[in-house]
Amino acid sequence: MQDKCSKCNSKKLFVEIIGTRRGLYCMDCGKWQKWITKPELQIAKAKDYKIIERKIR
Repeated sequence: MQDKCSKCNSKKLFVEIIGTRRGLYCMDCGKWQKWITKPELQIAKAKDYKIIERKIR
């Protein structure tokens, strides 16, 4: 899994979970990086990335 933003090279990344989708985003510029798999989500949790869960209405 990548450790920095592809646009601004920031190392501040977070995961946003909406329903079954898990996206990796940059905290500094907001750019979407990629959809991540369940194993990558576990890696993100181990690296203490911020995890944001949103409900679908």
